Formats: sequence, C-alpha cells, structure tokens
Amino acid sequence: MAGQSIFEIGRRLKHVKENDLAHGEFGKWLENIQMPYRQANRFIKVSEELQTNMTTSSQIGLNVLYEIATLPESERTIEHTTSSGETKTPDEMTVRELRELKKELKQRDEEKSQLQSQLEQAQRSESIAHKQLEKYISIHNIYRG
Repeated sequence: MAGQSIFEIGRRLKHVKENDLAHGEFGKWLENIQMPYRQANRFIKVSEELQTNMTTSSQIGLNVLYEIATLPESERTIEHTTSSGETKTPDEMTVRELRELKKELKQRDEEKSQLQSQLEQAQRSESIAHKQLEKYISIHNIYRG
C-alpha cells in the first residue's frame, strides 16, 4: 500500500472514530468492515505523527511508517548506524532495522537514566559528607578555643 494512501486512510479512520461514531462503537465498526483494530490504530498513529511530505513516503509500507511514527520525534530524520554498519535515516531502514534502532534508543535512555541516578546519589553523598565535615570542624574548633 502506497504511503500517501496510508496517510489518507489514517485521517479518515480518525475522523470516523472521533466524529461519526458513539463512544465505544469504533471497534464494532471496524469488525463490520473487517479491519483489525491494531491495524486501524497503526494507520491513525502514522497519520497523526508523520508529515505526509516525507520524501519517500509513497514507497514505504504501513509497518515501516508505523515504526517511524513510534520513534522519538527527534530521531526520525537523523542518520543512524545499523547493525550492518550502514548509515541510514529511518525512512531508508527496514522494519527489522527500525526495531533494532528503537531497542538501542531504549537501552541508551535506560543507561542515561541510570547514570543520572548514580550522579544524583553521588551528589547527595558528597553533600552529606560536606555537612559532616563542617560539623566536625565546628565541634573541633569549639574544643580548641
């Protein structure tokens, strides 16, 4: 399915969901037109998250577009190095490469979060040690004087 059609289907599904059906009826409507709920949500996500003017969107399928749409926005247009050593932007990657990229980004974020926690703990320990040292010096000076 061509990229531009994916965006149009997503926009139309979103319109039906938000404007034409009562709350809770969307799933029944999808069953009636024989479209899996998960697939409908992917169409909607792609149409909401990605620009329709993506340079190669007309050649990209739904699964690739969905993987790109679920990347952090800041990562969608920059080059990344794949596991095979190639440098590609997300719109040039396969679904497998995009999933690997998402896994790497998640791991990087977890490592960053862990390092931030360690830094905060070290800063707290340093602050406590500094206060204890000040207290020791203060007490020591009282006994000297």
